[in-house]
This record gives sequence, C-alpha cells and structure tokens, in this order.
Amino acid sequence: MPPTSDQPLAAVLLDALVALPLVIEDIGCTVSDVPVPSYPDGPRPSATVSLSGHGIIGRGEHVDWTRADHERFCTHATETVPHGRWGLGAWAAAMREQTPWPYARAALEAAAIDLALRQAGTTLGGLVDVLPRPVRFVLSFGRRADPAAEIARWREQGPGLLFKIDVDPGWTTATYETLGRLEAVAILDFKGGGSARDHEHAHCVMPEALIEDPAVAAAPWSASLAARVSFDALVTCAGDLTRLPVPPAAINIKPARMGGVLEALRCAAACDVARVPIYFGGMFEIGVGRRQLWALAALLAPDGPNDVAPIVTGTGSAFARLPSVLRVPAPSPGFGRCAPSDT
Repeated sequence: MPPTSDQPLAAVLLDALVALPLVIEDIGCTVSDVPVPSYPDGPRPSATVSLSGHGIIGRGEHVDWTRADHERFCTHATETVPHGRWGLGAWAAAMREQTPWPYARAALEAAAIDLALRQAGTTLGGLVDVLPRPVRFVLSFGRRADPAAEIARWREQGPGLLFKIDVDPGWTTATYETLGRLEAVAILDFKGGGSARDHEHAHCVMPEALIEDPAVAAAPWSASLAARVSFDALVTCAGDLTRLPVPPAAINIKPARMGGVLEALRCAAACDVARVPIYFGGMFEIGVGRRQLWALAALLAPDGPNDVAPIVTGTGSAFARLPSVLRVPAPSPGFGRCAPSDT
C-alpha cells in the first residue's frame, strides 16, 4: 500500500519486502578483478552472488576489499545459504544467523530481494506505489593535497557537479578558502579525525557543507557546527541513532555497512520519525550494487547529497562526463535492474 502520513515510506517498503514470497533453488557466485581508474589499489576485486528459483535469477554485489575475502564469501554462500520456499523476512533472519559478516549479509540479502521482486513481477516502487525520482548525487574522492585542482578537473566534464571530499589534516587556510570560493563541496568527511579547531575552521569557510564523521572526542562543538554534523561510520544499525554524540544533521545510510537493505530501511524509517534527513552512500560498488543504491535513493532520498555517482570502469581515464542528476527510469521487475539515464 502507499505510505500514509503517519507511516514513513521506508517502513512501508520494509513491511512489503519482508512479506514477499521467495523460492531459492540454486546459488552461484563469481569473483572478478575489474579495472577501475579511480580505485587506488589497482583492479577492484568484486564478487557477484546469484540466487535462482523458478527459472529466475536475482543478483547482489559483495563489496569487501581483497580477492581472498571475495573467495571466502563465495565459498560460504554456496555452502550455507538456505534454499526452499520462504517469506523474504524469514529467509533474511535465518541467513543472518549463519552469516556473521555485514558485507556478506548485504550481498545475499540484495540478491534475495532482487529474486523475490522478479518472482513477484514488480519493483521497489511498485511495492509501495511510488515512482522513482531523479537522484541528486555528489562525486567523492579521497585525500588530495590540492582538492581544488581535482574539483576543477571533474567540473570540466560536469560543470554543475557537487563533491564529497575526505579532509587532509595537512590542508592550509588557503586550501580551505579556495574550496569555499568554489561553492562545490556538499560534504567534508573527516573520517573520525580532526580537532575541534579543524572542524570549526572547515565549517566557518563552508557553512552549508555537512561535516561528516568529525572526531567524537572533539565534541562539544559550537551550536552552528553541531547543526551541520552528519554521521556515517558510527551508524551500523537503526539502534545506533540513539547513541550519537549530538543530534545528527543527516545520516549517511550504507546498506553494505549495515548488513543489508532491510536494516538500512529500519534506519531510514527511524530517521524519518526523528525528522533527520538521509542520504545514501556506497562502499565502492561497481556493478549491480551501485544500481541498487540508485533504486533506493530514487525512492527514499532523491534530493539528498547521495554518494552514489556512477563509477568509470575499464582502462581509460577516471574522468568521464557525468549528468547533474541521475534519472532512474521505471525499471523492469527486480532490484536495480535499470541503469539511470542522463539529464
């Protein structure tokens, strides 16, 4: 049913998903090394898990960091994933009992959601009678000595792009001021570091930017800064929202970090009740996992600074023309089955 005024869309979607019937007859898993120009450590190791039933296949992407991790995941998945007839919620609960790794649970759960939706002949939006909306996104990159130069290179391909950038403790006042003049930074990610002075300086120069994951030990911050603090790494489940050092300005929701879409939806629903904005983030998904992030963002956070920009794969340059927003067309049945189109 469509969401009502007293029930968040994420909660309605969660209830609809866990009630879906699911038939699993077989499982497959493949590991590959994908050339990604923007990945710092050479080819990106990746694994895709496939669950099948009634002649239909559902897929999920595993996002761990080494090939050995992906091979371990595939062995675990093919040996232990529950088969048979289930409700999706019951299957996910049974699978969680025997899969201790969040990334692994997230990949398997995504594949099961894809399979269940395809077996039902519907989509995420179809379950709740909501059409996907164009997705605002930011482009993220790691620490750079000269982040303004990196932004300039990307803006040659997409003049209106906004950015989420990792803060380098070596940045000078001039670096911050140059970034501020660009008016291009939506999120400054401190990765759990920085001093209170660093946080306040960044906020003073870029007052509209979210300050993500500043060092908790640096709190309390000024009221102005505290009103712009967002959290990512500290939020691995919905319950973590009650343990944050300050009321969040926003939450970065990552299904892979949270162990799956269902927990991500619980967190999104709790944020809605608390009137906390959300945005979706990835863990360097390069295949079906990234399309599934787009599908979630298009329903639940289309206007947020979603860290889900398309990733260039292959052996060419990391710099490619990007649209200003992602328009996710009405997809075929399944979870993330259509790539977005340009504006």
